[in-house]
Amino acid sequence: MVDGDIGSFDTRYERLTGHYRDLIMRGELKPGDRFPSARELTEMHGVGRTTSGRVHGTLISLGLIEHRPGIGTFVVGPASVAEASSLETAARRVVEAFDGWKAKTKPHALADAIDELRSALH
Repeated sequence: MVDGDIGSFDTRYERLTGHYRDLIMRGELKPGDRFPSARELTEMHGVGRTTSGRVHGTLISLGLIEHRPGIGTFVVGPASVAEASSLETAARRVVEAFDGWKAKTKPHALADAIDELRSALH
């Protein structure tokens, strides 16, 4: 039996994703900068195509990079504080409204909160 916290073990995917997320958040990779393709990540870091594809997918889903077919992949940058704040506020309202809906005390609040969340996402 091995002693230790298995949850603290980071995979290459987690390390690479964290590395590039941090570079973007610190501004070392700026909006508009070209981001390495999945193939380039594979060659640069000695990881498989699946790993580099997952890194790309995660950074895209976080809104940090975007892929433009036929052109390349580029840094978008972190969401502004105002965007993150309005999204967080809207998400909290959705959770509160859902809890109210479950309790049958305020069913219309869920629809209002979802509308707010939709507008925050656009």
